[in-house]
Amino acid sequence: MAVPRGSEIADPLTTVQQDGWILALAGTVAPELRPTVIRLALDAAAGTAGKRVRRSQHADTSLVELGNQDLFVKLVRPRRGLKRLRRWTRGTTAEHVVAIAAALQRDGLRAPAPILWGSEVRRGREIIVTARARGTLLPRSLREAGRDLTGKRALLRALGAEIARLHLRGYLHGDLTPFNVLCSRDEPDRFILLDHERTRRTWLSRFTRPRLRNLVQLGHFSLPGLTRTDRMRVWCAYAEVYQSTGRRRRSEVRRLGRMIQKRLAEDLRKTAAPADRMVARGDADKVPWRPRKSP
Repeated sequence: MAVPRGSEIADPLTTVQQDGWILALAGTVAPELRPTVIRLALDAAAGTAGKRVRRSQHADTSLVELGNQDLFVKLVRPRRGLKRLRRWTRGTTAEHVVAIAAALQRDGLRAPAPILWGSEVRRGREIIVTARARGTLLPRSLREAGRDLTGKRALLRALGAEIARLHLRGYLHGDLTPFNVLCSRDEPDRFILLDHERTRRTWLSRFTRPRLRNLVQLGHFSLPGLTRTDRMRVWCAYAEVYQSTGRRRRSEVRRLGRMIQKRLAEDLRKTAAPADRMVARGDADKVPWRPRKSP
């Protein structure tokens, strides 16, 4: 059950109501597999199948097996307050993920297409099922590169170019962390972007700050073997494809550095012990982009 691409994404072929859920199945699911996919998804929602692999404030993700294919079942918790009202005007999160994945693929970008999605009538939960994409998470790819500096640098330049293409096509990713980027096994130097609950196609992508926020999401993590120079390689490749040159390029890289410093300071405040005097007196924002080595 390969991840569909481009024109392979179709309108839901089957809509079913089962166990209090309203579910839609993509046309890419073989007819003989539909009952099994539905049963696995509902069992994972009930907590009787699969292994939980990720938990966040908004959703839980479990891994289930269907023959020799892995499926990720994401359960999105019910919206509250204004977000609940938006559901009636903008549609469900699951419907948004289906639509944005199709749009990304039409524009030549890579995103796993859901094979099943829907919502629970009574409790308001939503479910999104996708097949495991053929790729390796970015942090693992960087670790496997090891001392192959040429390969690692090529990977980072390709990543910067991919994010620039994303922005040039008018998209802003909602959670562009290294753990939501897969290095494609089928297409060298291409990437598969995951988790599109908050990804949008928006006119805001024309402005500097929203674009740089995506790069901050990508760059504020501390990954083994990733240096400040490596991060600059990502930026330089991004700027080259986005055609950011001269004074504008220098201004944006300084602004990106300040934004990353601010994000690091926020992370420090969240994780520091209450007795940390530096945090208590508000000096955490002085943490440098790259910690200086002790003499």
